Amino acid sequence: MLTADIDIGGTLTDGIFIDGQKLVCVKVDTTPHDLTVCLFECLREGATQLGYSDVDAFLENLELIRWSTTITSNVLAESRGPRIGLLVSRGHEKNLYAPDAHSVVLKGILSERDVIGVAVSTSETEIMNSVRALLEGGVRRICVSLEGAHRSPEREMQIKRIIDQQYPDHFLGSVPVLAGSDISKSADDATRTYCAIINAYTHGALAATLFKAEDDLRQEHGYIGTFLVSHINGGVAGIAKTKAIDTIESGPILGIHGSAHLAKVYKTGDVIALDVGGTTAKVSVLRDSEAVQRKPSDIFGIPVEISLPFLRSMALGGGSVVKARENGESGEITLGPESMGSLPGPACYGLGGVRPTLTDAFVASGLINPEYFLGGTKAIQGDAARGVIQELVAGPLKISIEEACRKVIGIAFTAVANLIGHAGTELRQNLAGYTLFAYGGNGGLFACGVAERVGLEQAYFFSLGPVFSAFGSSVSDISHVYERTPPISSISNAAADGLNGMIQEIKAESLRDLLGEGIKPDGIEYSIELEVAVPGKTAGAIVLSEASIGDGGNLRAMCEAKTGVAADLMVIDLLRVQIRKAMPKPALVERPLQGTDSTHAIKGARRVAWGSSKGEAQLFHWELLQPGNRVEGCAVLEGANSTYFVPEGWTLVVDQFGNAKLNRR
Repeated sequence: MLTADIDIGGTLTDGIFIDGQKLVCVKVDTTPHDLTVCLFECLREGATQLGYSDVDAFLENLELIRWSTTITSNVLAESRGPRIGLLVSRGHEKNLYAPDAHSVVLKGILSERDVIGVAVSTSETEIMNSVRALLEGGVRRICVSLEGAHRSPEREMQIKRIIDQQYPDHFLGSVPVLAGSDISKSADDATRTYCAIINAYTHGALAATLFKAEDDLRQEHGYIGTFLVSHINGGVAGIAKTKAIDTIESGPILGIHGSAHLAKVYKTGDVIALDVGGTTAKVSVLRDSEAVQRKPSDIFGIPVEISLPFLRSMALGGGSVVKARENGESGEITLGPESMGSLPGPACYGLGGVRPTLTDAFVASGLINPEYFLGGTKAIQGDAARGVIQELVAGPLKISIEEACRKVIGIAFTAVANLIGHAGTELRQNLAGYTLFAYGGNGGLFACGVAERVGLEQAYFFSLGPVFSAFGSSVSDISHVYERTPPISSISNAAADGLNGMIQEIKAESLRDLLGEGIKPDGIEYSIELEVAVPGKTAGAIVLSEASIGDGGNLRAMCEAKTGVAADLMVIDLLRVQIRKAMPKPALVERPLQGTDSTHAIKGARRVAWGSSKGEAQLFHWELLQPGNRVEGCAVLEGANSTYFVPEGWTLVVDQFGNAKLNRR
């Protein structure tokens, strides 16, 4: 089976292509003006490496494309979506049903002046006058989210129909209208409202790119295979079953699932997963080889009553801009949050970037070889890196280039270590005994420096680390999530009958959805959850088997056993059914150990400004290292897709899978 997994990041686009016998990795520049350009550049490069004459011949044989993208995350993080108008139940115009007096959303992607309260008695004329005022004020999308609409959505639907009738979609003045109950069935009114706002805010940019990508694939290149989009739940689904909110942070979450997959292989148990790319650094935590889930959680600081993998991020990566200023007799250096991205990129790219970046500091310090960046496929200019560091960092601070690089790199490592520290505090967990999994384009440079600051003794590099989110995609399954609000909220015989009826309806719908995506609906697994509310407690999810629902008595007994609360005190808020179909996964190729000697992989030595008391590092060909080989720091391991750094005090050993385990001496 020929498959493609493509992850579009802020700076670089990564691809993994598997034809059953061979796996190849690809990195190309992300093209933010049109993400379909880097999609096809990635496909074209994958086709070349697998020996196809052109991309059309490749697509003719390609059965599956799984695509993850940062589109929605970037729109939300950068607050560059359209103006949203919101209709809420009167009295909640400022708090949007949240416990705070003023909702956090009103400080970011939504303006207080664009929120209007409505009541049951509000007439059609009043509603239309309010909507007209919003549109004349510059609003481009309308959300309607009313109190209690998860059980009684009729008023939301009525308002939506009123607006649709006045602004039908065949007129140029049409306005998209979204009901909160269409996006989320959560019993929490604030969560349902926030999900609707986020979805409306990010929908346009994602839809335009996805539809263009699919049109180009199918109409321009005749692709007839399956095209799936990665979701925040770690699975993938077709475009027709994808909401914009489903894709937010899907790439980083695929990295978490890739980490969980390897944590089970290595039996490492507790893991800190560190993803450092060109634009951001992200931290997640695994316990017993499973991602830590949080509920309530947040989406870019917006609190939601949704269970999501724990993930914290900061604007720090290879493209982060370095700034220096004099401060009395000493100097001050700051890093980010601005990024030069892939275009114009760092000064060393030679594409017009004139500001120093972290990548420039890595190059000027000797940690990145300008002659072998990305295996020599991307030409960069070492003199430009040193020049911009001298002019805008070392010169103003009256220090050497080497000292400037040490300061910049130290600031970067400390910032990420602090992010991990905050994660431990937030989770109320001492992370000192955890293992660090470092991946992403810059993960191999950060791992040891960050681990030392956190107090970690063990870390891993991965051969697929530079394309790790794409690897996470390659081990992901088809996943659809269906939510229903039961008409009867009590746990009774009638509730059991109603739940069973809903489950059968969902099963039938899921079969239709899979067939519509070109997926054979065999081997499907179902997981069933009930969200229940208990007075005085946070709502919780109860995982049930279909057989356990049976009758009311059985259902009551199961819920009481799982919660320790009398069934009469519980209220069923939500039925959630997730269907999952396993997809083929790349096998880890195991090779025999070859002994500890790594001298055959040495390619020389180079001056370095970091990690060596002698100021020098041995250089190794990453791809020439064999299972069992041992490398003592200070060493730089140069690969076709990334650079890995082993400072003094660390030892690296290549394992049977071609990955590397590092230990502090």
